[in-house]
Amino acid sequence: MKSTHTTASRELEVGGEPIVEELTATFTDAVARLYRRLRAERGGDQMGESQRSVLKVLVGEGPRTLRELSEHEHVKPPSMNQTVNSLEEAGLLARTSDPSDGRKVIIAATAEGVTLIEETRRRRNEWLSLQLDSLSAEERRTLEAASKIIVRITNS
Repeated sequence: MKSTHTTASRELEVGGEPIVEELTATFTDAVARLYRRLRAERGGDQMGESQRSVLKVLVGEGPRTLRELSEHEHVKPPSMNQTVNSLEEAGLLARTSDPSDGRKVIIAATAEGVTLIEETRRRRNEWLSLQLDSLSAEERRTLEAASKIIVRITNS
């Protein structure tokens, strides 16, 4: 017989169901390990996560102003300016004047920046595809179902 006891911070279940606290710890550890493993497949650079995030936005969504990047990344413009400066110095992005408003500066990824992001994506996808190929059909279906739940959790 399954019994459940709920407290303010946790739910204990007896009878084969995981205890929420244990699942939380296991899940957090698994996600962190996967994140670190995917980071290991980066395209041979020493770029920080905030720099990579900005470059990914520019490659994936197109050119932006400094203000738009700041808002997207939830940082203040001076902090974003430092990030943009370092990416510009590395040749991964470029600034140009907005043709419709010369006061605005448009920031875009360079060909080198696009290549770096695409190479990282290719390496990560290649590694993950190899791992998924080694799973059974049942494990892949389970992972597909879990992926949908993870997306729902992250969108909450």
